[in-house]
Amino acid sequence: MADTESKLVAALVTANRILANEGILDVFGHISARSERNPEEFLLSCSRAPAAVSARDIMRYRLDGSQVTKSNDKPYVERIIHGAIYQARGDVRAVCHGHSDGILPFAACGEAIRPVIHVGTMFWNGVGWFDRYDEGGNMLVASPSEGRALAEALGPRRGALLRNHGFVVVGANLTEAVMAAIYLDKNACIQAEAGRLGRTLFISEDEARRGSKVFQMPAVQERAWGYWIARLPRGWKRGAGLAASSPATRGRRAKPAKRRGAAKR
Repeated sequence: MADTESKLVAALVTANRILANEGILDVFGHISARSERNPEEFLLSCSRAPAAVSARDIMRYRLDGSQVTKSNDKPYVERIIHGAIYQARGDVRAVCHGHSDGILPFAACGEAIRPVIHVGTMFWNGVGWFDRYDEGGNMLVASPSEGRALAEALGPRRGALLRNHGFVVVGANLTEAVMAAIYLDKNACIQAEAGRLGRTLFISEDEARRGSKVFQMPAVQERAWGYWIARLPRGWKRGAGLAASSPATRGRRAKPAKRRGAAKR
């Protein structure tokens, strides 16, 4: 059964489907949302590939990663990432962790991702670096100590890289977190390509800070969300267990016009 915060559940399921459709999350990776009724809890799917997440998969957790929802479904091992960041950052309402192809080369070599295009200015104050895995661990951020270390590496920033593993991004809402994940990957791809061309024009911190304010505008976020929903495959709401009229899943796709003179059926 889906959690009772139905609008937030619908938005979270939609975010999973968007990130999978845009190639940011594959079989692994996850996105969560802080509860609107209790900031000491967050919503996250059970252990499910993002492209297959439905409303009934969403579970409720405390910030220490313990389950509130009674379920036989297995949780993500790395739910610790989400709880630790919510504990450290009261301003964060959504967290995403993934391993996209555009970002992984930077996680593998240690080169910093820096803003080179406008959407990359979301990361105007830098991208953190995490490499404090537990000794004897398996490179999953699964223990409280690893969660705290990742939150420290993130600091006040919007994103961080995990050495040889992937990334984490945060947002003041789900749309911001989805934008951050998609645009960190895009900036990384363009930065890598520019480097191959032999010259990279990085955006200064001050200019990037000013440029980043564009992506905090509600109209810009609504436009981006509607665009990504419009790109989802036809019929996705049925598989996701979402009502077609849910505001969080409503796109801008126009209905096809009826042909003049067509017979009624």
